[in-house]
Amino acid sequence: MSSNNEISIKVNEKEITDISLNEIKDKDIQEKKENSIKKGEQVEDSRLRKICVNRFWLYVLAITCTFLWGSAFPSVKLGYEKFHINKKDLKSIILFAGMRFTLAGLLIIVFYCIVKKQFIVPKLKQLPDIIILGIIGITLQYIFFYFGLSNSTGVKSSIINSLSTFLQVVFAHFMFKNDKITVRKAIGCIVGILGVIIINVGGAIFGTNKDGQKVDISFSLNGEGILMLSCLMSATSTIIVKILTAKGSIFKSLRDKDEEKVERKKPDIIMITGYQMFLGALIIDFIALIWLIFSPLKPNEGSNEEQYKNVSISGYLLLIYMSLLSAVAFSIWNTLLRFNKVGKIAFFRFLIPVFGTLLSGIFLGEDLFKLENLIALILVCIGVIIVC
Repeated sequence: MSSNNEISIKVNEKEITDISLNEIKDKDIQEKKENSIKKGEQVEDSRLRKICVNRFWLYVLAITCTFLWGSAFPSVKLGYEKFHINKKDLKSIILFAGMRFTLAGLLIIVFYCIVKKQFIVPKLKQLPDIIILGIIGITLQYIFFYFGLSNSTGVKSSIINSLSTFLQVVFAHFMFKNDKITVRKAIGCIVGILGVIIINVGGAIFGTNKDGQKVDISFSLNGEGILMLSCLMSATSTIIVKILTAKGSIFKSLRDKDEEKVERKKPDIIMITGYQMFLGALIIDFIALIWLIFSPLKPNEGSNEEQYKNVSISGYLLLIYMSLLSAVAFSIWNTLLRFNKVGKIAFFRFLIPVFGTLLSGIFLGEDLFKLENLIALILVCIGVIIVC
């Protein structure tokens, strides 16, 4: 009996030893894989940080974003012509914006999946942040913007849009301890806003009115009031992006309590940018399509061309370009936000109306060589240099 017991004990010991050794080997292999992935991510993150905080590359990347956003002004105007869109038909304009940002979101997601060589999807606990960011930063911001624009002038909308930069600086002051308003920021903000005002109303100052129209200083809740709400949404979405990259979530219950782990594993901002843009744009598409059911599109006055029909290849190529510029600009900008203070890079946004005016002059044949354009460009550049 004793010999049988000894044999069974030895067999059991052998099985236990074999199992535990195999498990140890598997765990070691898994840990090595995880460590190599983490090291790779840390190296990549370190390289990206060096680029984004470097003064030269910060200027290059931020100016690239503002140039792309500025090119949206003439591109949208040309897009309206190519798709035969009635500029007074708000639902048609909103549908065009939804198409643009839906495609932009898809481009980010697809391209990022190709780069990562795997299908990238957000985790379940990331969805609340992504949905809220999409609703605020895409859905509400652009519905408010186009609705306000339809009840305001291009001049006033451009000036009011610069309020977004000011709000970002103010919000950052109260939300982040290391991003307070300083004298330099205040001066830079004033100089930048002055540049935006001059490029829009400078014609009245220097003898000619912009677009041959008188400068209108009236205020309406349906126009300028709604545009201010759009600025509020833009500034809020910027702060949300910064909170996500710093703390992992805007919800305390969804944040990782281990601060070292949060620092080590920051949210994938490119993935978040792609999905929030795609989901936010889908809501715009849904709203526009429901609206179209009750109020179908009609041809433009004095034209037999139906909206969104008989679109040329150049029209579709223009839509792709507008989607690309949004995808590239938002991805770069949100990455810069991850590594820099909001108050530091927000001032570059003052360049958007300047680039918009210059590029409109080139592509739309508008008068480009004006004294106010040069003064505005100089003032905005001075404002950026003061802050950065």
